[in-house]
Amino acid sequence: MRTNGRVLEPLAFAYPLEEREPAAGFASRLAALNGRSLKDLLRDMSIPQRNLDKGVESAVRDVAVLGRTDPARLLRYTPVPHAEKLYEVGGETFTRLAINRTYFRFCARCALEDMDAYDGPPFSRPWLRLEWTVSHFRSCLRHNVLLTATSPTRTPFAPFDFNETMQGLIPALQRTAGETDIVAASPFQAWLQDRLRGCRSPANWLDDLPLHVAAPFCEALGVSSLYPPKVRVARLTISDWSAAADEGFRVASAGEDSLCALLRGLNAAQSSTRGYWGPRDTYGYAYGLLQKTVGDPGYAKLRDAVRRFALGTMPIEPGTDVLGETAGERRVHTVRTAARDSGMHALSIRRLFKRMGVDEASDHSGVMDHRILVKSEEVHRVVAELKDAITAPEVERLLGVPRLHLKQLVALGYLPALAGTGIRRNAKRRFSRTDVEKLRNQLFEGAQEISNPGERQVDVTGARRAATCTIPDLLDMIFLGKLAWKGRLSGRYDYMALLFDADEVTRIVRSNGTRTNLTKAEAEAFLPGTHERVVNRLIEAGHLVLIEEFSPDARRVIPVVSRESAEAFRSRYVSLGELCQKTDLHHKKVRLILRNADVDAAIPRETAGAFFYLREQVEGLEASFPTFWIYDKSDTQKNRTIRKRTQLSQEHIGIRQRTPDG
Repeated sequence: MRTNGRVLEPLAFAYPLEEREPAAGFASRLAALNGRSLKDLLRDMSIPQRNLDKGVESAVRDVAVLGRTDPARLLRYTPVPHAEKLYEVGGETFTRLAINRTYFRFCARCALEDMDAYDGPPFSRPWLRLEWTVSHFRSCLRHNVLLTATSPTRTPFAPFDFNETMQGLIPALQRTAGETDIVAASPFQAWLQDRLRGCRSPANWLDDLPLHVAAPFCEALGVSSLYPPKVRVARLTISDWSAAADEGFRVASAGEDSLCALLRGLNAAQSSTRGYWGPRDTYGYAYGLLQKTVGDPGYAKLRDAVRRFALGTMPIEPGTDVLGETAGERRVHTVRTAARDSGMHALSIRRLFKRMGVDEASDHSGVMDHRILVKSEEVHRVVAELKDAITAPEVERLLGVPRLHLKQLVALGYLPALAGTGIRRNAKRRFSRTDVEKLRNQLFEGAQEISNPGERQVDVTGARRAATCTIPDLLDMIFLGKLAWKGRLSGRYDYMALLFDADEVTRIVRSNGTRTNLTKAEAEAFLPGTHERVVNRLIEAGHLVLIEEFSPDARRVIPVVSRESAEAFRSRYVSLGELCQKTDLHHKKVRLILRNADVDAAIPRETAGAFFYLREQVEGLEASFPTFWIYDKSDTQKNRTIRKRTQLSQEHIGIRQRTPDG
């Protein structure tokens, strides 16, 4: 190349090119070493300042010739405009604003080491690191201190003169080095440096993304993790941004599961807030970055991950734009959206969610309706059903069924209530129109159309009256196929248009099974020697259990004595009356024989209105003494007299033993 009529030749003095030293910094150092300013050197060598500022290859190669260095190494770490709003350096792309072309940050301790490492004019010794011109680097990886910002003199369309700026900073360099804040080592910046060296790791989820995507996302994700969604980022300090970048890198580099875990935590933080719940107000600055870059295909992986999670965990309305795509069918419901979409009251929906295992839906959970989430295909199905469901009064009008009959239809399962709305007592049930029409078809299936019904062809009310049967009995006949004939009034399809043969219904009712338990009168016969008053007192004392059972004869539920309790009582006790019947003796004689055998009543007359003895004890005496029940008046009375004398003698001895003079 010829310059001012001369061939461009290396300068007399030059420092070796350092690792990751950009062309503008190398040219500034070369100018300072040779006693010139960067502006004068470039003018003298006919190298346009604008070309060096833009990293034009011809200008960079000319600087390499002047400094006797490898142009390929110099080109690799010189930022070059790559596309609209992007720069390329070190084989990586950065956003235009990430490349500092009007100022730089520096480490005073590195500059002091440079002063000791080289000879020559003091201000020519420090050299510009690429990291000092990339905004994502905020601390020195070598010394773990925050970088110091500068304000170099800037000429439009020309690079700043690094070494000329350092000349004014060198006198205070020692003090600056002592005042810089010490920070922890930055994994985020170490990763950036590895990327600039060309090192990538398959284990790092970010390493298949360009740096102009991955680096800003780490910073934004860290801000969302550490600060509220509406934080004013302009107030964040350089150390705040450094901590945010490291936090975001820790989360994002671990993969999509780690990212989702953070987003899940941000969702949880919204549980106590009010108002609209959307991804921007939840995920904060990171979501804002994804919104601003929605046209950049490099962010597709990140957008897809965040979009998937948001749609799967937030009550996003169908039709909402979520990072460039329109949300389709709702995947998550809250109590509020479910109530709105289904037409049910929010309290009913909360109870429905509670039955589905959502603890937050408890009345005392303190979580508001619009923050209780349910993600379930079952919920969506239920809400869709409830949206077109009808209430019990509407079913009564639509089907023409009396209220008591409708309750029995639901209780017996012939008309299912939607979404468990009929589980609680007095709950406001909802029904599907499809189920109601299905029930109507079942009612009239096989029914013969009748214009003028006969005297014994009656409706539901008439059938119940004629056969004295219950509503469940009649419904079972209809739905279990017990009826040989059904009719329908001509031109009508309501419940009361259904016709029955009264004689057939009566015959079916009377052919039903008999009772298994005992009425009180039957209990008297079952327990020999008892009567109505005794049975009542045994029930009161708990010896007999009173229950209710349907009586085919009475056609209603009646109180009965449990057969099990009656059999257990009879096997344990024998009444005085039964013994009198068995022995054909007067009750006084039976009692006298039992007293002479030291057998006392197990249930006294005062309790049951009759004497009851332990059956096992009495039967044991009968087996041991075959003549036990033979009554001899003289012997029995003699034995009775002896027993009384013995008893009185024992009582007298006891009294003498208790007397002091005895």
